[in-house]
Amino acid sequence: MLAKRLKSGQVAYYWNARNADIRSGFSLHREALGTDYATAKNRADQLNLHLDDWRIGRGNRPLLETAANYGTVDWWIQTYLRSPAFEKLKERTKPTYRYQLGLLAELPTRTGHRVGHLAVKAITPAAVDKLYEALRGGKLGTKLRRANHTIDIAKKAWVVVQRTHPQLFPASNPFVGLTRFKTTGTIKPATRTEAFALSDAIWAYGHPHLAIVPLVCFEWLQRPENVLAGYLRWTDYRPRERPANVRIVHHKTGVEIWHPLEEAGIRFYPELEDRLAQLERLAIPVVVTPGIKGSNRPYSFSYAKRIVREARRAAGLPEHVTMTACRHGGMTELGDAELSEQGVMSLSGHRTPDAARGYVKKTDAQRLAAARKRRAWVAELEHAQYESQNGAGRRESE
Repeated sequence: MLAKRLKSGQVAYYWNARNADIRSGFSLHREALGTDYATAKNRADQLNLHLDDWRIGRGNRPLLETAANYGTVDWWIQTYLRSPAFEKLKERTKPTYRYQLGLLAELPTRTGHRVGHLAVKAITPAAVDKLYEALRGGKLGTKLRRANHTIDIAKKAWVVVQRTHPQLFPASNPFVGLTRFKTTGTIKPATRTEAFALSDAIWAYGHPHLAIVPLVCFEWLQRPENVLAGYLRWTDYRPRERPANVRIVHHKTGVEIWHPLEEAGIRFYPELEDRLAQLERLAIPVVVTPGIKGSNRPYSFSYAKRIVREARRAAGLPEHVTMTACRHGGMTELGDAELSEQGVMSLSGHRTPDAARGYVKKTDAQRLAAARKRRAWVAELEHAQYESQNGAGRRESE
């Protein structure tokens, strides 16, 4: 996908096939994808899959079974990624599935080859145990979330393809029944001070637009992947029709919120808005790359995480201070402010109380507020009892 700046200042996106593919007979040459990054990327992903199909079987899907890797792990994964089950997934989920299955296929074997080269029948329960160990980073590895997620996806993909090609698979699913390690504890929320310190560090690292993400996650509670994917646009920020609001999109749940920014001229997020005012509006999405190596465009999630990690370490901030931790910190601050669950959900975009509760961590501030209210209740109760007893005594003396 290519990005080009138009005379109007907008960035337009285009999809181009390689000249080598066109010379070999691929029929699609170029397609204009519009100016909305998220829409353009979804369409580009579809076109890339079509090109992949053509490269493997010259546009004929059944020829996938005659490819040289037929019956291998690579073939199994490719077949799943072209299945109706995969197509039914949400667009935001598909890249994760591709990435996690790619991790599995790229693991090295003892013979120096890739797991993707192995026959599907070679994936036994004992092999899965070794794959799981490698995914988590060794016997003492701590990448448990990544490893568990990969195993879950592989288990689903196995069921889908095994049903249509039973002759190539063992009778049982080797990913079922795996003894897995669970992550200990929950995500530690970033404090307000840590969120702003992370923003300062990223800004100083040469990525001012990316530096806005920790603050948007903390203050406006938007998911970091949504900000990075271009779902926070300048056209959403104080638009003419709603000058006191910003539109926050939660693509995971499909919820859109017009988040209030002020009341009676008093701003709710002056620090964040002051930083936004310092940014140059380089594209429709607020958060875009500096444009050092090409045009300004939204960050990939992996690239953004790398920049944040490097900036955090350069600034000497704790390792738990991530973009995700900033959103957890903002949600926890709502709990510290003693908002009701309805109030929390109205700002965060969660659809159920259970989903919101996982983000609002228990803190000393909340415990202090609870103890203060309890003491006030006890004092009021004791006062009522005292009044009741003394009142009865005065009536008897009269």
